[in-house]
Amino acid sequence: MYSYIAKSLLAGNGRVPNFVGCFIGQSWQAVNVIAPPFSKFNLTFMAKELQYAHHPLTLFDGMFHSAGVVAGWFVEGLLDLRKVDHALSRLVTKWPMLAGRLERTGKKLGLTVRVPLGPLPPTYVSYSLTSKLSNKPITDYVKLPLPVSSGVLPAHLFLNPTAPQNPHHWSDKDIPLTYWHLTYFKAQGLEYTCIGVTFSHGLLDGMGIAAVIHALEAESLGRPWSIPPSLEPGINGNKMQSLLDKTRDQMEEEGIPLPADYRATSVVGWWFFIMFLWWHIWQQFWHKAQRRMILMPPQVYEKLVRDSREAMKREGKTDVRLSTGDVIAAWIYKTIYSQETSPSRLVQLSNMASLRMFSDASLNHYPHNCFIPIGYPIFTIAQLKTIRLHHLAYELAKAKSGLSLGHAVHVYKLLEESTKPSRFHKSVMPYDARADETLVMSNMSIARVVDINWTGLGGKRTVCRYKANLCQSSVLISNVVTITGRLHDGSTVLDVILNRKRRQLLEMELEKLIVDAKAESDSLSSKC
Repeated sequence: MYSYIAKSLLAGNGRVPNFVGCFIGQSWQAVNVIAPPFSKFNLTFMAKELQYAHHPLTLFDGMFHSAGVVAGWFVEGLLDLRKVDHALSRLVTKWPMLAGRLERTGKKLGLTVRVPLGPLPPTYVSYSLTSKLSNKPITDYVKLPLPVSSGVLPAHLFLNPTAPQNPHHWSDKDIPLTYWHLTYFKAQGLEYTCIGVTFSHGLLDGMGIAAVIHALEAESLGRPWSIPPSLEPGINGNKMQSLLDKTRDQMEEEGIPLPADYRATSVVGWWFFIMFLWWHIWQQFWHKAQRRMILMPPQVYEKLVRDSREAMKREGKTDVRLSTGDVIAAWIYKTIYSQETSPSRLVQLSNMASLRMFSDASLNHYPHNCFIPIGYPIFTIAQLKTIRLHHLAYELAKAKSGLSLGHAVHVYKLLEESTKPSRFHKSVMPYDARADETLVMSNMSIARVVDINWTGLGGKRTVCRYKANLCQSSVLISNVVTITGRLHDGSTVLDVILNRKRRQLLEMELEKLIVDAKAESDSLSSKC
């Protein structure tokens, strides 16, 4: 239980520091809460009533309204709390949407952002920022330097203690959209900072929070950044919705049907969720599912990609180019199912693709949810065991290249149908109903969200990037892999939630690849 100890105006700079006491573990610790600054404009506020812009969101956002996200960075050095506060203040001033409030529209999955325009009153909280000093050394939590496989840092190191525990509170209460937190480590002379931001997944997707972090990075370094277009008082349009409506109208006018073979999403009911939760409970408690951070050295994935592309070239398959993400995804897919004993079991790979690539720059500043699952073919365990890596990567790349806005219209139509009163207990999920199980994967490499430059805030390099989910269920959702991005040394960070057998298999195969890559490098060096 958090209770206020003191609240006083810090003379001379117009800030209100709130000192909050809390129980963390078995000890009482003070948490420093920084409130937004008063500006000279705010001190003369109330000359006229505050105006608001209303920015409606889409059903793509509404379907993630029940989830919150804690994104965190483990950073060398001690970030300056005041510099963080000042950078955030400048950020929300230039990007007013971040100072808004999430609201329901009254329709199922309907959300809008109420954005204040103009100078804000002194009592208005644009964001929440807290900090605390840990009395433990960082090595109590993680081994340094990070090994190839390591456990995740606890979410509380990144979690603002005032952040909502129920994601629905973002729309049900008048609270800030972002909750920032810093945990400092100084014990035993090891200086590190864990900085995290908590937000609603119903507001931002992965690319959206990446845009926020890169804007904060630019503000801290005094660099220009691409500021989203300003909103107008009253109801504004939604660029994603406009693109979908335009595409749907064109398809109807030209007689183009919706993709008939797209099975990457399904409309599901209560029975699906009961079985879904039961399967993940079974994985968590019987098969010991656990979250781990795995570092894939650059020489490993570069060799995998090089060998796969050369094999494709020898076979004359040049219609699609294998990306690094295609090859890594195929390797993970093959590896974790290589020891399964049910050859006929059907497995789906569910991987998301951003719809921003289909816009004519109209979605360049769009931070909200705009992604759909790629329509990959499903494979049996026997097929995954026998298919060669480059052939599997080719199948994934070919499916990705076939994605279109027509698929997005198809998914959105399913979402619209699920909101009808007659389908009140129905939801749209990124699962192929034909599959016996699903491996959920996402590739965040394009967002460059790992290796952030913290020097403008007093820090140094990013050691690693972490993520935790806030949801109404305490069940660990497993069989999930995120290709998070690259560290400063080129290593790719894999955030995996797998059962013990599959996790150990992935770690063992990666160690073999590391040995092989080193042997190849040593062989080349000896020839020079």
